[in-house]
Amino acid sequence: MNALSIDSGGTKVIGAVVTQEGDILSKVRYNIPQRDGDCLVEIYTDIFNQFRSKFQIDVVGIGANGRIDPVRGIILDCGVHANWDGRHLGEELRADWGEIPICIHNDCHCAIKGELWQGAAREFDVVAGIIIGTGLGGAIVDHGRFWYGSRYGAGENGHTIMHPQGFPCSCGQKGCAERYVSGTALWQNYNLQLGKECLSSGYQFFDRYRAGDPIALNVMNDFIDGLKLLMINISNLCAPEAILIGGGIADTRDVWGKTLAERYRNEVCAYMKNTRIVYASAGNDAAVFGAAKFAFELLEATERGNVS
Repeated sequence: MNALSIDSGGTKVIGAVVTQEGDILSKVRYNIPQRDGDCLVEIYTDIFNQFRSKFQIDVVGIGANGRIDPVRGIILDCGVHANWDGRHLGEELRADWGEIPICIHNDCHCAIKGELWQGAAREFDVVAGIIIGTGLGGAIVDHGRFWYGSRYGAGENGHTIMHPQGFPCSCGQKGCAERYVSGTALWQNYNLQLGKECLSSGYQFFDRYRAGDPIALNVMNDFIDGLKLLMINISNLCAPEAILIGGGIADTRDVWGKTLAERYRNEVCAYMKNTRIVYASAGNDAAVFGAAKFAFELLEATERGNVS
């Protein structure tokens, strides 16, 4: 049995065919030319048509940006892409793609689901995920079940307030964690401290950091402090067994991970000092695995008659 899995982020879309055993049979990557929902749907459809002509596809799983109602496949809220808020994505895709089962979840939820299935979180029952990429997101998992809250936004750590009256955020608040702890925050805050537009990507920032640029060193120090504060608050609110850190920025932990762990252990309350800090091991495939796993679970539930 195969799932078509789509991982849709802020700058790229990855499509893959994943078996029920967790093997990736084929994979493609698309860069997003513009942050627009219509563009995303075109890419999704191209991926679907491309793989359907080569593989048996039994179910489709999609990880997408924003707060998402996974039951109805509706994008409830998203500040990243135009023409995305309120979109009945599941209904739209089923109308074009036929009767194939489709499930849609938040991309960070998919990344954490993938780590629970095929990665670093398999041994834990209660996990708080922090996914650091273009933006910042996460989720809370309790014995295999995601806590969605009343509006499918629970665990959305990127929009917790870190600095009241701080930098404006795309969500309309000020001082959100995403503006201080994300790949975008690193290069934007470097430019702010430099006083001019110089960098435009996290890759460029880490080139400056590894070269010993003093502004980059200062920005990184603030990043570590921000992530430490976020982890302490999550620990006290959720009391997880483990904090799982994933996303593209987690791949750079060789330059900040040790310092982060030291600051966290030194400052978190005594009761939470034994909280494990683990890093995603499935890499960029985590959300691909997770979207596929959600899809297989949908198919199993449908076959049992638990889903209409």
